[in-house]
Amino acid sequence: MVVPTQKDLHRPVLQMVADTKGLLPLGEVKNRLVTFFKLDDNDLSETVASGQNRFDSRVYWAVSNLRRAGLVESPKKATFICTPEGQAFLAANPGTIEIKDLNKLIDFRQRAANDDDDVQSSSIEAKSDEPAAIDLVDATPDEQMEQAFNQSRNKLVDDLLSRIRSESYRDFEVLVLDLLRRMGYGEPEHTGRGGDGGIDGVINQDALGLEKIYVQAKRYTSGSVGEPEIRNFAGSMIARGATKGVFITTINFSNTARQTAANVSQRNETIRLVDGNELAHLMIRHGVGVVTEYTYEIKKLDENYFADEL
Repeated sequence: MVVPTQKDLHRPVLQMVADTKGLLPLGEVKNRLVTFFKLDDNDLSETVASGQNRFDSRVYWAVSNLRRAGLVESPKKATFICTPEGQAFLAANPGTIEIKDLNKLIDFRQRAANDDDDVQSSSIEAKSDEPAAIDLVDATPDEQMEQAFNQSRNKLVDDLLSRIRSESYRDFEVLVLDLLRRMGYGEPEHTGRGGDGGIDGVINQDALGLEKIYVQAKRYTSGSVGEPEIRNFAGSMIARGATKGVFITTINFSNTARQTAANVSQRNETIRLVDGNELAHLMIRHGVGVVTEYTYEIKKLDENYFADEL
């Protein structure tokens, strides 16, 4: 038996999770798939060009696709449970679950999340410069690689947001300050505690501390940050005589929240808003909470070398 393709794994994985009462660990998912597909040691030892195990990689992506589509959830690390949407999807869609079908669900969920609570669709805007999905059958190798890179990056964004939303409030504040430090804003002071007046950190932009940036970090799992939170943060800044602030969260900002920040920024104060999608991309760019798993080096013909006769 050969290692099943990613799309061939979707339905068995979803069915196994749906048939399990309670949480199903990832290790047990793999064990059941080995039995279901009758895989032997040779199948399980296959690797891809990067050295990654082929079976583990395909299971990882299959589970990730199902989770991003909202068909399964992961309440605890490396454990899964079927959602009501997953149960309904199984009943309504017999046969192979194609990647394109899951992508439609993923796109629908992203748009629905950004439309809730009068939220400005910042996540969609952030991805608006990305090329649209293409038919890989007609795509060039370069286009295939670009699309694969975008899919991998978007999955990492989702994984990061899922992880940081499960962190404690204090750990999230520390993460935000670490990110700002790596971005070159200086050594931050963690001030987050009861009675902090909505200020979780302060960054001195000069040696004497004459120019400060005030930071508020809010970890939420759902919904959107509204106008009251921004207004309170602005009030805390003004009370301290501050002119610069950054408000970072794991979710989105409502239109009214963004308008409030824009109104404040028209005065002497400036408030920069960073939503969950931008936060995850900044973490990837500055190497916070991520590591390079492997690197592909692509070479091309050097025409200059052959320009003159050797």
